[in-house]
Amino acid sequence: MDTEQDAPRIHRMDDVLASQVAAGEVVERPASVVKELVENSIDAGAACVRIEIRRGGISLIKVSDDGCGMGRQDATLCLERHATSKLRCYDDLCAVSQLGFRGEALPSIASVSHMRITTRRAQDVEGTTVSCEGGNLAPPMSAGCAPGTVIEVSNLFFNTPVRRRFLKGDDTEAAHAEHQTLLHALAFPAVRFVLLRDGRTVFDTPATGDHRSRIADLLGRDLATTLMRIRPTNGPGVHVSGFLAPLAGAKRTRRLQFIFLNGRPIEDKLISRAVRDGYGGIPAGVHPALFLYLDVDPGLVDVNVHPAKREVRFRRAGDVVSTVLDAVSATLAAHARGTEEEAPAPPAATPTPEPVPNLVLRPVLQPVQRSLPLAPAPQAPEPTPEPAASPLPRDPAPSSARSKTPESSAPTPRPAPPTPTVEEAPPGFTFLGPVADEFALFEGRDGLVFMCPRAARERILFEQLMRCRKQSVPVQQLLLPVLLELDPRELPTAREMLPTLEHAGFRLSFFGRSTLRVESLPALLSSADAAELLTDLIRAAARGELRLNRSVHPFEPFARRLAQRTAAREAADLSPAASLSLLSALLRCEIPYCTPSGNPTLVPFPTTELRRKFHPR
Repeated sequence: MDTEQDAPRIHRMDDVLASQVAAGEVVERPASVVKELVENSIDAGAACVRIEIRRGGISLIKVSDDGCGMGRQDATLCLERHATSKLRCYDDLCAVSQLGFRGEALPSIASVSHMRITTRRAQDVEGTTVSCEGGNLAPPMSAGCAPGTVIEVSNLFFNTPVRRRFLKGDDTEAAHAEHQTLLHALAFPAVRFVLLRDGRTVFDTPATGDHRSRIADLLGRDLATTLMRIRPTNGPGVHVSGFLAPLAGAKRTRRLQFIFLNGRPIEDKLISRAVRDGYGGIPAGVHPALFLYLDVDPGLVDVNVHPAKREVRFRRAGDVVSTVLDAVSATLAAHARGTEEEAPAPPAATPTPEPVPNLVLRPVLQPVQRSLPLAPAPQAPEPTPEPAASPLPRDPAPSSARSKTPESSAPTPRPAPPTPTVEEAPPGFTFLGPVADEFALFEGRDGLVFMCPRAARERILFEQLMRCRKQSVPVQQLLLPVLLELDPRELPTAREMLPTLEHAGFRLSFFGRSTLRVESLPALLSSADAAELLTDLIRAAARGELRLNRSVHPFEPFARRLAQRTAAREAADLSPAASLSLLSALLRCEIPYCTPSGNPTLVPFPTTELRRKFHPR
């Protein structure tokens, strides 16, 4: 006799539940839906793909194309699990040449949304409309439509509220969808891409046969004209082409590095390492702009190793790595000899111009004092008009990826700070000299004292910035505002940081779609580094390194980061006058003996310790 314990515990999931489980891998966020639908449009041979999103894609994602379309039977079958037109046998899986192939995307998306597909083949008289709500398929209906396919996905995750709670704000989700569309647009310049967000056109890129023109349309003509065309290089089953930027224009993030494999955006550590080796070694934290297009024999690469197909596995990875390395090194060698291919100017602006201007000027400063001045920040005499050279290459105009600096817009030189005198020195301290070109040595009442100028400047600047919470700060107005071009994924973070940045003395406003306009800076910051510091702060907050909203004092993490970055970029002046003035300013701080992160600014070596060393008992 059967008992309850003998009842089977394993059961088959129904099709809707199985599709919702698959959606957990395929549909991470609205950008994942955009990716899958756009890939289907490209596989269908579309010459124009139009993407429309509302509320970051949560309310609506609509992808329209002029591809081959589907008949009534195919329109119904495409919503069944593992239904695909791209694989028929195992041999096809070993040589995938399309972007999509698994047959899981559409049914997985349909299981967690309201989906409607309207499609027609060119040879058909009428089209077909198929609706699906949470995986429940309605009977197909006839429809009048143009050849191609329109897929509308609305109310994403309406039946999985837990997944929906993990989504970010509308701006953040829209930024990810925009970035995903940008990847496809860079990979397929022969396809026209139109992206609309909440009824507003984000970009409309015409079809072109030149990758450089597409880069200019999406990322700016200034960047496109500085790129070096990679010398086409062939290896065993591998062809490499694309563009490289000179190392002098390298950035501190990888946001301008793109790798495409057979039209598929990928992330691969081996290829990234081959690029770095091709440059002959790149300092850590520096990433030159890169647009790398790899054409690899489909039989030599496995694209079925990652749920979102972001990673691949090469069957002969050594051939791919060596080909990429040879292509990069040969291009840079030709550039060094002056024999590289001339960079043709990208064509004139498209009929739908970008709202962001390309011209960015270097700022001209006009100091303006406002309200109560802060404690004077110690500044060493500048031996040259330029700051000390950084060990890392710096962009000549770090304020924007599209910046260019006309000779007529050179910055007005800042007045030299007053030379500190011996009377400014704190009582009881005598400057003895520099140590290892890095520290300053003083004699005090109780012995020797070592000071780290970099740590001292960090503490001084931090406390000056913290005073900005209670009183106004002297600022320097920019006669020509600086434009910072931000990644769309960083815009929500930048908007959240605006009140905090204004407390510090920055005057900022948004200009265009993804551009931040800097109108003034704190007077205690160097104008040459302020733009790069702002960009670094915004990106650090976007990565979660600055949690402004979770701190007891929201301004404190920002001030700590800004003080650290500013102090690290200033050259150390170990002259007697500068060292004594810096020590005097440091001792006026509330906590002079350590940096905000806890590193010491002063290390004493008392006379009693010296006596113990020389006169042991």
